[in-house]
Amino acid sequence: MGTTEMLLEGLNLMLLGMGIVFTFLVLLVFGMHGMSWLALRLETRFPTPEEDAPPRAPAPAPADAELIAVISAAIARYRAPQP
Repeated sequence: MGTTEMLLEGLNLMLLGMGIVFTFLVLLVFGMHGMSWLALRLETRFPTPEEDAPPRAPAPAPADAELIAVISAAIARYRAPQP
C-alpha cells in the first residue's frame, strides 16, 4: 500500500469519524431541546409543592439584644489589627 493510498484512507476515516461525531452532537442538541420542551409542559401540568403549601410564618425577630451586642463585639475584635 502506497503513501498516497494510506493518506486517502486516513482522510476517509477522519471524515467518517467527524461525520459520526457531528451527527451525534446534532441529535444530542435536538434531544436536549425536546427534553426542555417536555419539562416545561410537565411543569405547567403539575404544580410544585411550594405553590400548594400555605405561606410560611415570618422568622421570629431576635429577642436578645445582649446576644447581638456580644456577637457584634466579637466580630469587631476579630477584624481589629492584632498588636
